[in-house]
Amino acid sequence: MKTYLFAATICLAVMGATSGQSAAAAYPDRPITMTVPFPAGGGVDVVGRLYTNEITQRTGAVIVIDNKAGSGGIIGVGAAARAKPDGYQFVMGSPGNISIAPSAYKSLSYNPAKDLTPVAMGVQIPLLLVTRPDAPFGSVPELVRYGKEHPGKLSYASGGTGTSQHLSGAMFVQMSGLDAQHIPYKGTSPALTDLMGGRVDFAFLDTSAVSNIKAGKIKLLAVTSAKRSALFPDTPTVAEGGVAGYEALNWYGFFAPAGTPAESVNWLYQQIKTAQGDQGLAEKFKAQTMEIPPAMDPAGFAKFVAADTAKWKQLIKSLGLKLD
Repeated sequence: MKTYLFAATICLAVMGATSGQSAAAAYPDRPITMTVPFPAGGGVDVVGRLYTNEITQRTGAVIVIDNKAGSGGIIGVGAAARAKPDGYQFVMGSPGNISIAPSAYKSLSYNPAKDLTPVAMGVQIPLLLVTRPDAPFGSVPELVRYGKEHPGKLSYASGGTGTSQHLSGAMFVQMSGLDAQHIPYKGTSPALTDLMGGRVDFAFLDTSAVSNIKAGKIKLLAVTSAKRSALFPDTPTVAEGGVAGYEALNWYGFFAPAGTPAESVNWLYQQIKTAQGDQGLAEKFKAQTMEIPPAMDPAGFAKFVAADTAKWKQLIKSLGLKLD
């Protein structure tokens, strides 16, 4: 009888352990919410949907996109930062609401460094240094030389004060020693319109400006990445143009509320890593003028975000910039 009870106990223990392993392996066992802090159809939304669709098709996991737009992504990111860290809440972030906002805004409802856990970078995108079509300069060295020969005469446009476009331009002006006036607009479209019309001299714009470059309505001088972009292999970097050490990247990445179980963070990272090895997905991003980033695990992405934040913090402090 004792032998039977002992054997039964062992059997139940093994079954319990096996059941626990199955439960652990079953993650996710319910829908995951991926907050996209921008409207549907925009760049961040496209990236989120391309990744989640690929992951769903490959794994069967249900990932629901929740567009929670407003204030340059701050509303959606803030909501996700306060969400329950149960492994079923993630959010997409970008420089404006992750690296720039903590230093640029007088008050912010979240602290990215404390309230969010970096998971993986999804894509990276260089900004484009472009000029008006009739500009008397056709390269970065010529632009810098012209600016120094005509101090106070140059102006550069952006889609708004405190945006990555503005700060990329301000960093260029600062690092090159130019005297140029910043002209902020309410969005990229009006900035581009005035650049094409010759009312401002240059701008750092996102890759949505490519069609206007191809049409000859504006001139492309350089990309802002540290190395030449595979999207624009024949275009030099700003650093190659003589502004040593210059680098500015737009990027979209995945984050989780702080305290999210490491197993859940690692699961999403592994899914993104696998997706990034899919050539078909890479081609879809290329069609959107976006690049798959270099390999980065969560720790590597966290290190990148910390460095990006420190860079913009230093620049914002030097500009005395504070937004409401």
